[in-house]
Amino acid sequence: MPPALLAVLAGMFFALASFFTRLGLERGTTDAAVRTAAVVAVAVSWPLFFFLAPWTSLSSWAVLAFVAAGVCGPFLGRLLLFTGLQRVGVAVTTPIYNVQVLFTAVAGVLFFSETLTPFIGIGTVAMLVGLALLSLDASGGNRDRPRRTLDLLFPLGAGFFIAITYVFRKWGLQITPEVFFGLAVMSVTALVTSMGMGAVKRQGLSLPGGRTLVMFAIGGAMAITAHLCVLGALLRGDLLIVVPLQNMEPLFAVVLSRLFLRRLELVTPAVAAGAALVVTGGVLVNL
Repeated sequence: MPPALLAVLAGMFFALASFFTRLGLERGTTDAAVRTAAVVAVAVSWPLFFFLAPWTSLSSWAVLAFVAAGVCGPFLGRLLLFTGLQRVGVAVTTPIYNVQVLFTAVAGVLFFSETLTPFIGIGTVAMLVGLALLSLDASGGNRDRPRRTLDLLFPLGAGFFIAITYVFRKWGLQITPEVFFGLAVMSVTALVTSMGMGAVKRQGLSLPGGRTLVMFAIGGAMAITAHLCVLGALLRGDLLIVVPLQNMEPLFAVVLSRLFLRRLELVTPAVAAGAALVVTGGVLVNL
């Protein structure tokens, strides 16, 4: 499958992951959401690895790159992202954390000798204007709690850590081009890290029950599917191609929020315009 199509599919599945996780966060906690997503990822990725990838890859130095990626993205990035979903909602959080496009574009130039074009200036301005619209319109987002400006730092931090994880994924795939191996290492790293944090905080490490567990589990399944698409796209294409197309995620997220989360979230014209500008800026940055 072409890397461009894989990247677009990744954006769609990430948006679905945020959508189902937001439903679960009505009654669940962010820690439980991260832990459930990690359990689902381990349950899916390790059988795929054992049946479809060479076991000898476990002795590769790529393990270190994928462990670092697991800490930055599936754990830290996801924890901040879920906190943002809980505090400001899907429609606002998703476009803000997709500022990762700008971070990743710079990383591609610094670490992988990829090339930026003059469009980076126009794209950066478009993204900043979009972020301003999202941050200034306090009426958009969750209906059940007032928004604070500091709450927007959570999705912004998620974007930063998720951008870093792209760098580590790319390095790992350059050393050992095995998608299922990378996914398995990242998933178990995220699970171990989340359980370790829960133990330090003296929290129960059990999973939630009922509808909350179902929503978190579906969200985790959507996320692991998205990660498979991302790794497949990175294996075949450059960061400058993969990340902007995956940045279609905010548009999918705004549509899902507008259609199915009206009870929980308000999608204002400013929020929709901000999301569109972020996506446009992400594409321009990488032309």
